[in-house]
Amino acid sequence: MKKRILILTLCLLVIGAAAFAATQKEKPTKGAQHSSGLRGQALQGPISPVEREGQPNTKPLPGAIITVQPAGGGDEIGRTTADNEGRFQLTLKPGTYLLVPLAPNPSAILPRGETQSVTVRKKKFTTVVVNYDTGIR
Repeated sequence: MKKRILILTLCLLVIGAAAFAATQKEKPTKGAQHSSGLRGQALQGPISPVEREGQPNTKPLPGAIITVQPAGGGDEIGRTTADNEGRFQLTLKPGTYLLVPLAPNPSAILPRGETQSVTVRKKKFTTVVVNYDTGIR
């Protein structure tokens, strides 16, 4: 019985996270050119406590929320949500930014994303991998 309740709870959490992700739309920077920005993939890992040579220990993180702030921190200037393969794209003006990843479920502690500095060049999309720690050890 406890196992069924746990499975039902997990299913409801997944459905809730998917519904939340579906409501999130890309919020482009004001005046941004459509020819520059960020694109990449959100990955979660480790997915197994034991690493095996030649076997990946990460997988895509659907619904990952990718936010962008000015390089020195501050108010959010862009946001998007990763698709089912963990892929995302965000249009931004050229410049240096702070990429601040959020979990698909904002109230959850894990997976926890790794903040990183990114530079967007004129008329180019910068490719990034956003790593999320699952806490599995």
